Amino acid sequence: MPSGLAPGAKSRYDDFVAVHINQTTTIHNTGSFLSWHRYYTWSFERALRDECGYKGFVPYWNWGKSAQDPINSPYMDGSQYSQGGNGVWAPHNCTRPGSLLAPCISPVVEGRGGGCVESGPYVGYQANISSVDTWFDYPNVVAGPFLGYQPRCIRRDILPEYTQKLATDDHLLVLYTNSSLNTIGPWQDALQAGTGLHGVGHFTFGGDPGGDIYTSPNDPLFWLHHSMIDRVWWMWQNQDVKTRSFQIDGTRTMRNNPPSANATINDIIDLGYITPKCGPTTAIKHHESIRIHVDQNLEHLGSTWPALWH
Repeated sequence: MPSGLAPGAKSRYDDFVAVHINQTTTIHNTGSFLSWHRYYTWSFERALRDECGYKGFVPYWNWGKSAQDPINSPYMDGSQYSQGGNGVWAPHNCTRPGSLLAPCISPVVEGRGGGCVESGPYVGYQANISSVDTWFDYPNVVAGPFLGYQPRCIRRDILPEYTQKLATDDHLLVLYTNSSLNTIGPWQDALQAGTGLHGVGHFTFGGDPGGDIYTSPNDPLFWLHHSMIDRVWWMWQNQDVKTRSFQIDGTRTMRNNPPSANATINDIIDLGYITPKCGPTTAIKHHESIRIHVDQNLEHLGSTWPALWH
């Protein structure tokens, strides 16, 4: 990505963060939320393979497996193959999703979290692009110039008290058993609601940049979380492939603000400088071909969707 477009982007990884930031208000709580993030996550996987020599898939984070003790789970225990540990202790205020005036979702525990991640494979890793909309109140973390350069460590505040209530398999099962969620509109609203699993995943570790809806891909756990989001949607689609594969509901702007037209499956997903080499911009309706392509590859490999735990 040319430096003038996103001064804070200093690496190929930052290109992906910049695109997410730039399109945030048209890809969250919109009709394109699920399909955009499917293509985005798949495009990141393609870049890992085509540009970095990676041979595998982007794994998913099965929230229910870590719900009771996320800090000591293989995902976040700080071991070599984890996604890094909790932040070291640093004084901080609680996470308040949506607004600094919102209620705390979990208490601050003295001696736990809030600071830089200092264990696992991302020790020393910096988030380069500036914060935009910080839904927490951490000392010395402020919004910077849009797409500006604001190098800082990854901070996390992992919240077991939160996940034990809301990240469970029972919570997930509701998305498949509640008869009022048989169409995509109510279903994706439940997924994205205040205590829906999309937000629950992000705020399991929160912090900075993970707790900022714009810059959340700056924390590498983003990719495992959104791979799980896509898996959950894929399973819901497969309950009624003929009816659900191409359902879409919602407008083209976040919570329809400002008011906009309804999204359609012919709307274009344009990832700009991170579009995979194998294809140009694509319409939402083509997300289904991506899903089928992935399914066929996995079947050929004799595998299922990849996960850290099966």
